[in-house]
Amino acid sequence: MKFLIQIIFIVFITNTVVGQDVSFTATAPTAVANGDRFRLVYEVNAEGENFKHGDLKAFSVLSGPNLSTSSSVQIINGKMTQSVSYSYVFILQATKEGKYTLPAATIEVKGKKYASNSPTIEVAKARQGQQNQSSANSQNGQISDSDLFVRVIVSDKEVFQGEHVQATIKIYTRVNLAGFENTKFPAYNGFWSEDLDLPNQISIQREVYNGEVYNVGVLKSSILFPQRSGDLVIDPAELGCVVRVKSRRRSNSPFDDFFGSSSVELKKTVFSPKVTIKVKPLPINTRPSTFTGAVGGLNMTTSIDKLNATSNDPITLKVNVSGNGTLKFLEPLKIEFPADFEVYDPKVQNNLKPSSSGVSGTKTFEYLMIPRHHGDYTIPPVKFSYFNPDNQKYQTITSEEFKIHIEKGENDEVAELSIPGTTRENVKMIGSDIRYIKTNDFELEKQDTYLFGSTAFKVVYIASTSLFLLAFIFIKQKRKQESDITLVKNKKAGKMAKKRLKQAELFLKEGKKDPFYKELLNAMWGYIGDKLNMPLSELSKENVKGQLQAREVGEVLTDKFIAFMNDCEFAQFSPSGGSGAMDKDYNQAIDLISELENKIKGRVTAKV
Repeated sequence: MKFLIQIIFIVFITNTVVGQDVSFTATAPTAVANGDRFRLVYEVNAEGENFKHGDLKAFSVLSGPNLSTSSSVQIINGKMTQSVSYSYVFILQATKEGKYTLPAATIEVKGKKYASNSPTIEVAKARQGQQNQSSANSQNGQISDSDLFVRVIVSDKEVFQGEHVQATIKIYTRVNLAGFENTKFPAYNGFWSEDLDLPNQISIQREVYNGEVYNVGVLKSSILFPQRSGDLVIDPAELGCVVRVKSRRRSNSPFDDFFGSSSVELKKTVFSPKVTIKVKPLPINTRPSTFTGAVGGLNMTTSIDKLNATSNDPITLKVNVSGNGTLKFLEPLKIEFPADFEVYDPKVQNNLKPSSSGVSGTKTFEYLMIPRHHGDYTIPPVKFSYFNPDNQKYQTITSEEFKIHIEKGENDEVAELSIPGTTRENVKMIGSDIRYIKTNDFELEKQDTYLFGSTAFKVVYIASTSLFLLAFIFIKQKRKQESDITLVKNKKAGKMAKKRLKQAELFLKEGKKDPFYKELLNAMWGYIGDKLNMPLSELSKENVKGQLQAREVGEVLTDKFIAFMNDCEFAQFSPSGGSGAMDKDYNQAIDLISELENKIKGRVTAKV
């Protein structure tokens, strides 16, 4: 039984390996000094035969090819995977300075021939005791600028405004670098920057700089977009470096070599040189009127979810701009919508990712449109212009036009119901805007009594006259107040709004989203119209905002009201949302009315 299980296990592993794609790669260091030894490894993930390598005469072959095999088995969540590696290793020695391309090798796996890649290597001049000199300087508490420094490397020093530049901060060392402290990276003034993702652990590679071999690590890499033209300066990077060096136990003691040595830490602060980037302005003479500042290699597409609908039926138009460039700064494009369409601010979605080639991806503008009347409508072609740095020209993309047919819906003729309407109370007051006060002359007739001229007569006369005048003034003032629609509407605005909200509350309890938001909007529009004495024809967000600011309501409360109306309008036609959102909006409406009642006090002057 045990033998059978082993056979099944071997068969399973074999099938797993056979199902893998064959990978055959060559690896070697990117830089060495003349005279250094290094390893050239050809690795394949399946058993092969007839391994053949190219000519290695540019180097001294000290050993190879030596075949080694390694395998591993992993079981994750009950799933078993096995990896097998066969490595053909050469030990080479550099004999001449220069840049070389190491030859590719070939191998056959199950009768199929595979070829590896061809890595490159740079051979720098020999150290000639510089390593020992660096070590001696370190032990004496001195670290030379040539042994440890930092650079800011840019992909291009002359670009157009808005064209991306990659800035990479690298540390170069020939000493034992233990860590950093008090690091300060450039702020990139004049640029908008996007940092690239790097491994948490700094990866050290060997590079040749000024003919010398260094251990090099990337500390930070960013994509920069110049925001203005002219010479933009990248300030120095500042790094506090901690270097670990060997220190003898007792100076000039013959027993030092026997007892070994300890290590100490030295600190050195290094600064990168300033880097200047020349930013050229975009051409003006050839700039199209549809250009809004986009730079890069871009494309645009448009789509619409339906071309046939009924009035008050929502329609969605999408504009997708994709490619590589300044997509993050792109504003909504100019689109000519039909006048009978109610269009909301677009919903913007960013699916962007920075890389060494710039910031690429897609930016989507989603417009919600509500046709208010039936008929045939056309959305003209959308034009999008951008500047392409590759050919240094402006390019314009024109979309197709959309012809939309709208059938007559239930509320086609009363589309204004979604906007506040007049109340029955308004109609009653139309005929009572001006009321005439009738005044009649009165005569005092002499009576055949002797009361005239007496003290009692004078008292009665003065009292009755005073009462008459007071009654006359009271009646006149009351009629004046009743004839002033502005004041009446202002005083009753809060009560009327709460009355309208009762109907919205019923829809809220029944979970009817569309009628709830419709009634909520009518209540809020009606309230603010009455409170500010604004006729239906002048009710708009812009006008309301202006009136609230004129009455010193405050910018915070004004913006809060406008934002609330926008949210409710979008929620009315949005498929998302639920009872929780409806309940929140209902309570916010009550709070807004209460806040506005406290802010808008006193008599509101009627418009003439």
